[in-house]
Amino acid sequence: MLGENRLRNALLTLAGLAVLAAFMFLVDRLAAADDPIRGIVKFRGALTLFAIWGVAAVSLNLINGTLGILSLGHHGFMLIGGYTTGLLILSEQARSRILLSARSQMTEGTLGLSVSNGLSALGLDFLTTPETLWVRFLIAVLLGGFAAAFAGMLVGIPSLRLRGDYLAIVTFGFGEIIRLSASTRLFSPLTNGALGFPGLPQEFGKGALWTFGFLVLTVFVLARLKYSSYGRAMEGIREDEVAAEAMGINLAYHKVLGFVFSAFFAGIAGGLWVSWLGGVRLDFFLFQLTFFFLVALSAGGTGSITGVLLGTALVVFIRQYGDPLEQSYSVATWLLILAVALFIAAAGLFVYRLTRRLRPRVHAGIFVFVGVGLLALVISLVDPGFIAGAFRGFGMRAIFLSVLLVVIMVFRPEGVTGRAEFSWAWLFRERRDRPTDEERAQDAWLTNPDLTRRLEVAGGKAEAGTGEGADGDA
Repeated sequence: MLGENRLRNALLTLAGLAVLAAFMFLVDRLAAADDPIRGIVKFRGALTLFAIWGVAAVSLNLINGTLGILSLGHHGFMLIGGYTTGLLILSEQARSRILLSARSQMTEGTLGLSVSNGLSALGLDFLTTPETLWVRFLIAVLLGGFAAAFAGMLVGIPSLRLRGDYLAIVTFGFGEIIRLSASTRLFSPLTNGALGFPGLPQEFGKGALWTFGFLVLTVFVLARLKYSSYGRAMEGIREDEVAAEAMGINLAYHKVLGFVFSAFFAGIAGGLWVSWLGGVRLDFFLFQLTFFFLVALSAGGTGSITGVLLGTALVVFIRQYGDPLEQSYSVATWLLILAVALFIAAAGLFVYRLTRRLRPRVHAGIFVFVGVGLLALVISLVDPGFIAGAFRGFGMRAIFLSVLLVVIMVFRPEGVTGRAEFSWAWLFRERRDRPTDEERAQDAWLTNPDLTRRLEVAGGKAEAGTGEGADGDA
């Protein structure tokens, strides 16, 4: 039965991936048409941004969720991957313009660093044609990931001595040091200082099929890592470092391993990000990027890849389709919007507590939401005269995400999904009463034949006793 379920799950996964690939291919073709359907270009942009940020958020989840270390420097890893990818894949026309510019800080030597020149030096000129640009982009993205992974190893080393808030400060400091150092005289020949450089091919970062391909690869690798013996060791470190070390887990090795894997995929996300934007600049890698990923983790569920993707979808939807939040409205209209939002929040909280059978069903926060909402509604409708005028909600999307993060931390700190993951067994409402062969191989106590036999015998006796008791009662 277990083998049949595994075969079924594999076939369903392959079918789902095939449908996803076909859908992304269709979206790319419709968006690239001479007369695209209205809104399809923006929809593709939202899809590709979700995939790029999904790669970054899932990789951050490996440190924050699986390993249990609060990392605040993910934008630094993305910057390294983005600048490396951008420099290696920059077009020849853009290199010529930068070299001739009077404000450029890049030299002929640094501008000569490209995948095309490297392939030509190896005698692979057939890979330097316009038709093989995708090969050069793939190489550049992977090299950007490896550069970020090296930086992740350097950051992982201080994690051996620091814990908690101190380590979070170190990771945040690392991200800011990298961002600010990129504009110094030492690194300006590689980064062109604060000016950056445009001219990157956008067909990959804005291609739904390309970006979702990297997202699927990221989810596959990190999911396999999470459910391997290494991932279980990282979860043990997250729960209790002292107990994990007492059980023989190498804390230093697994912490550095987590940072290296996370930084590698963050570097890949950085390469896709600069391709999506069409250029590289320092203001593309502000701490605000890491903030978006932290909101995605907190909203979806820290430690859950499924939850992180759901949270990323929410963040991207607000960013791409939240334009009405930043339009100019009257004060009365803003108060009305606030009242509606508070009523929705109160209703959602009540439904959540009702479905979870939590006591009391009507939380005190519900009364606060409803009370403030009624006050805002009355003021907006009565219009006493002191709310005349209008203002534009600059930054309202970021404010909305900040408020959402606060609400989640107060009422649902584990996120929407908690640490649960989507699986075909969950979809078919199956319950596994016995460990799989993979779990037996990873857990030492399950590989003890004597202990396993005794447990199975004890379980059989318990089931027999339950059956006899049920018959006797009948």
